[in-house]
Amino acid sequence: MPQPTMVAIDDEVEFVKAIAQYFGSRGYTVHVALTGTSGVQLVEAHRPDVVLMDMKMPGIDGDVALARIREIDAKVPVIVVTAYSDEGGIRERVLALGAFAHLEKPLSSMLDLAEVVEQALASS
Repeated sequence: MPQPTMVAIDDEVEFVKAIAQYFGSRGYTVHVALTGTSGVQLVEAHRPDVVLMDMKMPGIDGDVALARIREIDAKVPVIVVTAYSDEGGIRERVLALGAFAHLEKPLSSMLDLAEVVEQALASS
């Protein structure tokens, strides 16, 4: 199987560094963006196998970024990982917008995220 490609979009530098290190050490090619706009550009340029993204970022937010990613590639699994909460409405909203999954920060472990990523890759 070819090396999976991931785009991670989050304005928290330490979080995307941890993502890049964790998944990079497991054979993934990881492209990192700190804004929604640059993340959408990376998705367009690299056509990743999976996208991890936050909802609250400078510039365009996650809703707009997710819609643009869907325009570029309607099938790429997008996993939303965010600390943003609006009494549970965020989960339903991102799933309705076409996200594969929604996880809350802080993550209990990278293993939980890796499991969801593996499920996403298997489904695509």
